[in-house]
Amino acid sequence: MSREGTGKMLGAQVRRVEDPRVLLGKTQYVDDLIFPDMLAVAFVRSPYAHAKIANIDVQAALAKPGVTCVLTGQDILETIKPLRCNWHVLTPDKVRFVGDMVAAVVAADRYTAEDAADLVEVDYEPLEAVADMESALLADAPLVHEEWGDNVMERLEAQVGEVGRAFQEADCIVSERFVTGRHMASPMETRGCVAQFDVSTEGLTVWSSTQVPHTLRASLAMLLDLPEHRIRVISPDVGGGFGLKAHPFPEEVLVTHLARTLRKPIKWVEDRREHLSASLQAKHQIVNAELALKSDGTVLGLKARFLSDAGGYSSYPWGSSFEPKHAAGTITGPYKIPAFGFETCTVATNKASIGVYRGVGIPIAALTMERLLDMGAQKLGLDPAEIRLRNMIPQDEHPYMTLLGAEIESGSHQASLQKALDILGYDDFRAEQQQARENGRYLGVGIGSYVEGTAHNSAVFDSFGVKIGGYEAATLRIDESGKVTVFVGTHSHGQGHHTVYAQLIADTLGVALEDVAVVQGDTQATPRGWGTWASRSAVTGGGAVTLAAQKLRDKLLRIAARLTEVPADDLELAQGAVRRKTDRVRLLSIPELAHRIIAQPTGLPPDEELGLDASVAYEPPPITHSNATHVAAVEVDIETGQVQLLRYIVVEDCGTIINPIIVNGQIQGGVAQGIGSALYEHALYDDTGQFLTGTFMDYLIPTAVDVPQVEIGHIETPSPYTLNGIKGMGEGGAIAPPAAIANAVADALSPFGVRVNEVPLTPERVLSMLDRAQTKAGAE
Repeated sequence: MSREGTGKMLGAQVRRVEDPRVLLGKTQYVDDLIFPDMLAVAFVRSPYAHAKIANIDVQAALAKPGVTCVLTGQDILETIKPLRCNWHVLTPDKVRFVGDMVAAVVAADRYTAEDAADLVEVDYEPLEAVADMESALLADAPLVHEEWGDNVMERLEAQVGEVGRAFQEADCIVSERFVTGRHMASPMETRGCVAQFDVSTEGLTVWSSTQVPHTLRASLAMLLDLPEHRIRVISPDVGGGFGLKAHPFPEEVLVTHLARTLRKPIKWVEDRREHLSASLQAKHQIVNAELALKSDGTVLGLKARFLSDAGGYSSYPWGSSFEPKHAAGTITGPYKIPAFGFETCTVATNKASIGVYRGVGIPIAALTMERLLDMGAQKLGLDPAEIRLRNMIPQDEHPYMTLLGAEIESGSHQASLQKALDILGYDDFRAEQQQARENGRYLGVGIGSYVEGTAHNSAVFDSFGVKIGGYEAATLRIDESGKVTVFVGTHSHGQGHHTVYAQLIADTLGVALEDVAVVQGDTQATPRGWGTWASRSAVTGGGAVTLAAQKLRDKLLRIAARLTEVPADDLELAQGAVRRKTDRVRLLSIPELAHRIIAQPTGLPPDEELGLDASVAYEPPPITHSNATHVAAVEVDIETGQVQLLRYIVVEDCGTIINPIIVNGQIQGGVAQGIGSALYEHALYDDTGQFLTGTFMDYLIPTAVDVPQVEIGHIETPSPYTLNGIKGMGEGGAIAPPAAIANAVADALSPFGVRVNEVPLTPERVLSMLDRAQTKAGAE
C-alpha cells in the first residue's frame, strides 16, 4: 500500500518482498552448498590461554582414512601473510587464547576431519596467562606480545573545554565505575565459507557468510598475494551478522588457500562452540566517570576513562581500539556538555579478540551517561526525566556542534523523551509504583536516551584510523520489457534492502515494486561497495540507488519528450507509464519507451548515450544522526533477584521513514539483543583464561518469553543533508536497553540504596548488589 493513498512508496507500510522465499525455505546459505569432490576442514584449537608451541605431530591424523592433508602454522608461515600485527591464520609458535588455531585438517567430510583433529598431538609449554584487563596493566603482568614490552595496544587522551573549572564550580559531583559484559553476536547462522578453484581460469570463487564481500575479496588477495580480479566472493543468504561478519577471518583465508592448493572445493562451517569461544567477542569495557552539575541539574562537565579488553589480537579492519574510541566519541549523547575530558586505553589479554557488534561502544557510553544523570537527579532531588529535559539539545538549536566536532544536524531529543513518557503514562506509573512498594513489590522505571551517528563517510572513518571507505555505488539497468535491475555493493542479511531499494526506485521511476530486482553479494556482478554495517545502507546505499534512478528518470523523460512532442517539464513517470502532468493522460508505457530506446535507437538524439544503464557512487555527509528514547518498566523480586520486564517503550527518530514495518522490525530485534546485554549475556573466563561459557546452557541469550512486545512511537525529523532526509537506525534498538533497564532496576531498588553499575543484571548480581547495600547500611 502507498502512504495515505498518494501513490508514493516512500514511507509506505510495504510488506517485505524478500520474505516469501525465506518462509518457504527457498533460501541458500553457505552450508547448503554441495559440490562434487568437496572436502571439509576442521581446525585444531588451543586448550590453553597462553602457551608456546614446542612441537606438533600430525602423523596419526594423516594416517586416518579419509584425511587429505594437515597444515600447521610453520607450513604456511611464508605463504600467507598475518591478518594484523602478528595474528597469523595458524599461529606458528605461541597461542594467545583458548581457541587460537594451531592446525587445519582436511578430510572427506567434517566428521572425519573432526576425528582426525583430535589425533593431532601438540606439545604445549604453558605460560602464565593474564585474563583481567586491569591486571594486564600491572608492571609484572604476563605479556601477551613480548615484543611490545607491555600489554597496551593503544592510548588516547583529550580534553575539550574548561574541565577543571567545571568541577571546581560544581554544586554536585557524581562518580561511578561501570562494567559491561563480554558479548557474542550469536547469529542464527554461524560463520562459514566454501572455496572452489577453477583450473581453466586459475580463478577462485569463495562463498562466505559475510557482510562485506568486496572487503573480503580485497583481504584474500592481499593475504594470499593473488590478483584481486581472479577472486570472486559470493555472499549468499546470510542468517544474521550484527557486525561480527564485517570482518575477514583467518578461517576464510585458510579455506581459500586450501582450495587453491588442493584444487578441490573446501567447506568449513563453524559449530556453536567455535562461535562462542573462537570468533570475535565484543563490548567488554570498564568506565570510570564523573559528572559535574549545578544545583538545578545543569551539567557543567564530564570526565571519563575507558578501559577496553581487546583480547589476544587486534581485529581487522576496524582495530580493537575502535570500541573505546567510539564510546568516548558518543558519550555526550543528546546533551549539552560544555567541558569533557577523557582517556581511552585498549589492552591485550589472553582471551578471544574483540570485534564490532551492534552499537560498537555506544551502549556502554549510554549506560554511563544515563546512570550518572539518574544518580545526579537523586542527589539533587530532581525527577530523572526533568534533569534530562533541562540538559538536552533543544530542537531549535540544530545544527548543534558537539565538543568533539560532530555536527548533530537535526533531532527531536526532548520531544522523543516526552512522547515515550506519555506512552508509558509516567505519572500514573509513579503512583502505581508507590502503591506497590506499600504492598512489598518493587517496581521501577528507567530512561535511556541517545544519539546514534549513522552512515559515516570516508573522512570520518579515516579520522578514527579505520582505513575503509564510507561511500557506496549502485548500477541501475532497465531492460527492454521495462523491468528494473539494481546492482548494489551493500548486502542485506535480514534488513529488508530489497524492499526499501525497490520503494525508492518505484517512486523515482514510476514502476511497480514487483518490477524491481536487486542483485547483491557478488563481487563479480556488483559495483565495489563496503557492505552493510554501522546503520549505513539506507542513507548511503539508498542514496546511490536514488541518484542512479534519477539519472535514468531524466533520460526517460528527455527521450519521451522528443517522441511525444510534450515538454519534458510537463511529463512524469507514474503507474508504469509516461504521463502528462497537466491532465495525467498516459502517453507511453515504460515498456514501450524502453523498447524504443534499446531496440530502436536510431530515433534517439545524436548526443544521447545508448542503452538504459546508470551507475552512481555516492559519498554521504560526514555523519547523519538519529536519536531515540527508551523507557523500561520493571519489577524486581528482592528474594530471587529476578528482573521482570513489565513494559518496554521506544520512541525513535530516524528522519524520513522509508518503511515503518522494517523500522519497527529493526527496533524489536535490536531491543531483544539489548535485553540480552542488560540481563543475560556475558562470556566468562576464569583467572587462567579458560573459557567457561562454551554452550547456550552457560552463555544465556533471551528467548521469546523474555522479550516483550516493544511499544514503538515515531517522530520524523528529516536530515537536511541526505537524499530524502533519511537517517540510519539499524543499531539503535540495541544501544539503550542496558541504560534504561539498569536505571529501572536502580529505581526499583532505591529504598535499599543499591549501587547499580554492572551489566548484565543477572539474579545473582542483583542479589549481590542488595547484600552489599544492606552490609553498607548496617555498617553506617
